[in-house]
Amino acid sequence: MGLTKVLLEGHELEETEVKHPKLKMKAKTRKPKDSQKSGRTGIRGSLQRKWSLIILAITIVPLLGVMIFFMQYFGSVTKSDSEELAENVLNMNVTRIEEWLKTRTMYVQDLIAQHPEFDTANPDTIFPVIKVLEDSDKDSEGYSVINKDGLLTNMLGMTADSSTADYFLKAKETLSPVVADMSFLEALNKYIITVLVPVTDQDHQFAGAVAFSVTPDVLLEMAKGIRVGETGYGYVISGKGDYYAYSDMERIGKNISDFAAGPQMKKSLDTMLAKESGSESYKGEGGATILSYYKTIPGTSWKLVIDVPQSEVYAKVTSAQQIATAFIIVVILLVVLLSLYLTRLLVKPIKAVSAVMGKVAEGRLGERVAVNSRDEIGQMSESINEMIASMSLIVSKIDSTVAEVAASADDLLEYATQSSNTSAEITEVVREVAMGMEEQFRGSEQSARATEEMAIGLQKIAESSAQVSDQAENVSTEVENGYVQIQSTLEQMSVISHSAAQTAEQVEALTRQAEQIGHIVDVISEISNQTGLLSLNASIEAARAGEHGRGFGVVAGEVKKLAERTSESIVHIVQLIRQIQASTAEAAVSMEKSIVEIGDGMDRMKHVGSAFEHIRSSMREVSMQIQDVSAVNEQMSAGTEEITASVSDMLTIAKSSSVNAQAVAEASGDQTGLMTKVVDSAKSLTLMMNELKSEVERFR
Repeated sequence: MGLTKVLLEGHELEETEVKHPKLKMKAKTRKPKDSQKSGRTGIRGSLQRKWSLIILAITIVPLLGVMIFFMQYFGSVTKSDSEELAENVLNMNVTRIEEWLKTRTMYVQDLIAQHPEFDTANPDTIFPVIKVLEDSDKDSEGYSVINKDGLLTNMLGMTADSSTADYFLKAKETLSPVVADMSFLEALNKYIITVLVPVTDQDHQFAGAVAFSVTPDVLLEMAKGIRVGETGYGYVISGKGDYYAYSDMERIGKNISDFAAGPQMKKSLDTMLAKESGSESYKGEGGATILSYYKTIPGTSWKLVIDVPQSEVYAKVTSAQQIATAFIIVVILLVVLLSLYLTRLLVKPIKAVSAVMGKVAEGRLGERVAVNSRDEIGQMSESINEMIASMSLIVSKIDSTVAEVAASADDLLEYATQSSNTSAEITEVVREVAMGMEEQFRGSEQSARATEEMAIGLQKIAESSAQVSDQAENVSTEVENGYVQIQSTLEQMSVISHSAAQTAEQVEALTRQAEQIGHIVDVISEISNQTGLLSLNASIEAARAGEHGRGFGVVAGEVKKLAERTSESIVHIVQLIRQIQASTAEAAVSMEKSIVEIGDGMDRMKHVGSAFEHIRSSMREVSMQIQDVSAVNEQMSAGTEEITASVSDMLTIAKSSSVNAQAVAEASGDQTGLMTKVVDSAKSLTLMMNELKSEVERFR
């Protein structure tokens, strides 16, 4: 039975399957369905929010990327410009201090060059000359004369031993101006920095030096003019890190490491003292990050340092970043407002479509979507209107079809009732048929058993006849093979007899030849004897001849030896010939006996061949008769097997008919029950058609 599924607004027909060993039927029962409408999963305005986010992502992400790139780029450029400015200020002031030292030193060198008569051992002769230079130099603290032994004398009459000072030894060795480390002069209660200018004699040997001193105040005045940013300042330290010029005079003469704010600053200061030039970044004394630019002043170990707060170096960068951030915020706000406005315009037609579809879902098929554009949304609106129109037609068709189905359901109910009554009658008749088929099956089963026993007996007879026929055939084959072997043996015996006769003739000829060899040996023996006599006579004659016959005697001796050896060989040959003659005679006698026995054997084999000929003829006749009997038995066995097969088929058919009749009887009973269910289903179908009709009437 086919499966039909009818869906309604509030009910659903569910398939129910009734199984039977022979028959299967399916019926439908009503299953309640959740009558609540599925709520809208979308949130109001979610599409607008998504489109707004897409527009924002498309506009803001590239904008942020561009702004970040330019902020980093211009920040790097601004930082580079600030660092370049600090480097230029540093280099300019280093050059200024270097030029100032060189100028003072050149003044003294020119003065010494103009007065080669200077005698450092007699300073009083030099003081009047350098007094003029001291009066014109307001930056110097005073001039002094040092003799070649290191004794320093100034114009105030003060003396000091400088022979072991590093700057004196270096000036003496290099004959070049040397700047000494800063020292504290107690007499003047101030720090001074001494500069030595060597004096040489006519042989360009060290003859002493003219020294002048400067105070840190001079360097401080130069450092005050260094300004980088708003609070950046410059100062001078020695190669060991002692302050030579600083805004705080309390630090003059003290080491810069004593004022390190932490390990990071101390590490940066150590790096600064170790290198000739560069820059370092560290946390300063006030906690702010400081950028220190430094460079060694040529000709000295001094370092000019410029400290600038990092915030001032990056002030322009920070300002640019703030402006850019404000600009980005304003742009983002404008983009957000614009995206909300645009998405609202886009979503408005969709909301109108959604409102119409909601009314259609309530059953109001007369609603239509207003089409105000020809874009994709307008095309979708037209398609929705067409869909609603098609749905209206479908609902009207369903309404008419439901009426027809309701009428058909009533007819189905009547037909099902009649079919149920008829099925009950068919069930009773089928049961009677099943009982008759069962009795017929018992009779067929007995006939089949008897036929099967007869077929087994005939099968055994046929198998025995076949075995006898096979054995007779085998015996006939063996007799035939024996006859063939006997004939072959007779032929072979004939060949052997002929060969024996030939062998006897050859032995006889060999005997005659042996006799001839004996005669020849006798002749050779006689010749050997004669040769021996001749040898003896030759020996006698040689003895008579004396010396002249000695050679002939030797020949006679050799002939005698040859005759003796020939005689010995003849004796052996005679013995061999006699043995051959004896063996030949025995072979001749044996061959004669063999010929006689071969003749007797051939006569016996001929008698055996005749007997096998009679046996072969008899076996042929017996084999033919057995084959006839076996063929008759096989025909009878085949006929019996056919009868047995026919009876078996009848038995199988009877059994199958009985089983099928019983199955039909049971199925008929089941069908009666199913027809009852069909009647119930027809009643349910009528009820559902009425409900479906009421549901369809909802649509207008």
